[in-house]
Amino acid sequence: MPVVDFPKPIKGIDQLSNETSLLEGTVREAENVTIDKDGNFERREGYTLRVVGSGYHSLYSSMRGWLLVCQKNVINVFDPETYGLTPIAAMEASYLTSFTELNDNLYYTNPGASGMFRVNEDVHRSLGVKLPDIEPQFSGSENGTLPPGTYGVTYTFIDIAGEESPTGKVVTVELPDGGSIVGTLFTIVANCKYRIYMTTADGEELYQAAEFDADTASYTVSTHTQERQADTYQLKPLPFGMIIRNHGSRLFVATTDIVSYSTAFRPHLHNPAKHFFPIVGNPYMMESVEAGLFISDSTGVKFYQGSDAAEFVVIDASPERAIYGTSAVVPGKFMSERFQEYDRVCVWLTRSGYQVGLPTGEVVALHNEQVRLPNYVQGCSTYFTHEGKKQLVAPVQSNEIDGDNLAVDSSIM
Repeated sequence: MPVVDFPKPIKGIDQLSNETSLLEGTVREAENVTIDKDGNFERREGYTLRVVGSGYHSLYSSMRGWLLVCQKNVINVFDPETYGLTPIAAMEASYLTSFTELNDNLYYTNPGASGMFRVNEDVHRSLGVKLPDIEPQFSGSENGTLPPGTYGVTYTFIDIAGEESPTGKVVTVELPDGGSIVGTLFTIVANCKYRIYMTTADGEELYQAAEFDADTASYTVSTHTQERQADTYQLKPLPFGMIIRNHGSRLFVATTDIVSYSTAFRPHLHNPAKHFFPIVGNPYMMESVEAGLFISDSTGVKFYQGSDAAEFVVIDASPERAIYGTSAVVPGKFMSERFQEYDRVCVWLTRSGYQVGLPTGEVVALHNEQVRLPNYVQGCSTYFTHEGKKQLVAPVQSNEIDGDNLAVDSSIM
């Protein structure tokens, strides 16, 4: 076989120039080859098969040391020493699943399920405390000291970690002079509590009237001291979605045409009437940097500048949409010199190669004059240093012939 002496340095791949006008040092393809920043190239080592099977999707490397692997409808923790999979959660169906972490809690969501693992726990919990399935009943009694009038009454459930649920349905109770309110059918749950919230006689604002251990099925409120207001009134657990991320101490969940976000200081609950903003079509990417959120929908990439979602300034950042699953937040010092002034930047893959989103809202296209990729429908990304070379690698899947199961990588140093 003849040996071709390529000129050095190699300037990278050029898929867009005419075959007869390729710049010296560029190549049309480079499969299983690493080209470094100085133009040197070498053969890649390839990969090592660790687990045999089917139905695998949605990898996530957690800050708590877990490598999460979804197989069909099950979330597993992968053991890098034994290559075994330990199931930690079962979902309703096999959906691509998104993960994030906030305050050392681990969260996931997909179109059919959501959940969380609290810090230092491996117990699966719902995202947001839910009310018991059996709804308590409230009625009036003549024995008590409450003034006569009409009362609005509701309740909340407090779980073992002290987190409060949304309020239940508000019911009205008529009382005579010197009456009390009796609640029945409370579900007994060990190490948890209930709170009862009531208005004053003929009032409108809900105030806490009682808190008691969830070890009894009934409770009577005979006096009303008007303690704290019902902070979780009209709130609901965050909806299921396609992508979940955190920004400004809130959780954001993106689904078709909508991004919902949690209320301040309660990252698991939101007001469905207020805590959302629209996007166009499906979400393909959502990542947080210091000054805002990069979100890609069917129209391209927008930068939602600010820390308060209610006051976001929306900037058109790029007309090219990201490829689902290929985004990653990378330390600025990991990147080339022009990005090292930033604490972290967002990197994602498009049909014209990688793009970098800066905290200013600016997007820098790294390969748009050289690369035109197949129509990748999904992928995932990781970054690492291998033999002194900093690299970002994105295995991808395509719905086009000869575009499936490729791995696109770029030397970013």
